[in-house]
Amino acid sequence: MVAAVALAGLTGCATPVAGTPTPGPTSSVAVAKPEVVRWMDNFCGVAQYMIASGGVQFDPNEHADPAALRKSLSDSLGRVIDVLDVVLHDLDELTPAPTPAADTAVEVINEPLTRARDKFVSAKSSVDAAPEMTTDVFAAVIQDMTEAVTVMNEAVEKIDVVSLPDEYKDAAGQAENCG
Repeated sequence: MVAAVALAGLTGCATPVAGTPTPGPTSSVAVAKPEVVRWMDNFCGVAQYMIASGGVQFDPNEHADPAALRKSLSDSLGRVIDVLDVVLHDLDELTPAPTPAADTAVEVINEPLTRARDKFVSAKSSVDAAPEMTTDVFAAVIQDMTEAVTVMNEAVEKIDVVSLPDEYKDAAGQAENCG
């Protein structure tokens, strides 16, 4: 008899009701720790700064005067070096990260960018030390610049390979500079 009453009570719960169902939770996005969001915001800020700064834009045909060509090239290289100095400084400021895995990401990017900066410094030194822009000097400068760009591309490729923990990926959605 008790079983029959319980069964009858349960079937009463199964009767259809009018109306539309209320949706449940639509998102399972976790709220990241503030220090991780801050770290990702700074990390993305470094990337945005690099993109906004552009690269070496130099047209050797723009200057007929060899002295003007030399100065223009030196100035362009100096700007790139200044940008890389800021980027490397800002990357250093990201360590120690809230977790060691993020430190690894910074190290993987920092190393090729440092090598690229060194190549740009070498190119600028060659330009600044040369009494005139001979074919040999120009060839050496172009070689250093080519190697620097190749190494910078290596840094970009490494960024694509490096995987940050899920907490950092979640934080990227909450970080202003990552949007």
